[in-house]
Amino acid sequence: MERAGTSSPETWDAFFSEFYLRAFAGDERDARAEAQALAAVRLAGCEPGADVLDVPCGFGRHSIPLAGAGYRVVGVDRSQTLLGEARQRVGGERWPKLVHADYRDLPFADASFDAALNLFSSLGYLGDEEDARALAEIGRVLRPGSRLVIEIMHRDLLVTGWREQEWRLVGEGRLLLDQRTFDPASGVAQTTQTLVGSNGERESRTFSLRVYTATELLAMVARAGFADARCHGDLDGAPFETGTRLAITATR
Repeated sequence: MERAGTSSPETWDAFFSEFYLRAFAGDERDARAEAQALAAVRLAGCEPGADVLDVPCGFGRHSIPLAGAGYRVVGVDRSQTLLGEARQRVGGERWPKLVHADYRDLPFADASFDAALNLFSSLGYLGDEEDARALAEIGRVLRPGSRLVIEIMHRDLLVTGWREQEWRLVGEGRLLLDQRTFDPASGVAQTTQTLVGSNGERESRTFSLRVYTATELLAMVARAGFADARCHGDLDGAPFETGTRLAITATR
């Protein structure tokens, strides 16, 4: 049987576009973004004034509140569309700095940051090899002794709460339909998201994402050159269980 693979960069570029903004820019989870961002830097052991890398940063969901709390934040994303939205939200403020780049090839010198945040399930797009490359590159730009914080969906939670179909209200009368399949051999979940406008018009995107176990992620973090990796159930440091999300801290 052929194993399922993850989507191409071109598929992700099409997803992280105006479609993503229409589906998620007003998402109810954004109300918790500030608390999550501040919890993440506490978990990283950083105080205000620290140099923090938010990668990928999307439309600034976490970068902007961190900058408001006094952190010197640099947000990096591959999507020009999402960065454009972030720049509008930042306005004329000095921080965060927003940089267009792929997180597998960061345009920063070695040892530039005191912490790196990879939040909101931002690994798995291109599969094991490319995710390992991204983690190693993030490690390169961290100062010795600095921490990486990853917050992500993991395989046990995905399987426990599996739904093949789910409707969500995403604001201004729009509905989002998720239709999913999962290949347990490869750990790849395929999702078709259909955005239904208030006028009934539909627009869909289909993508395939690698969903890791905690064990797989810990091994990948170690291969990328990090040490002292630990699992938590959330960004506040709660115990990790099969029914919680996964937050990993690791030291460069």
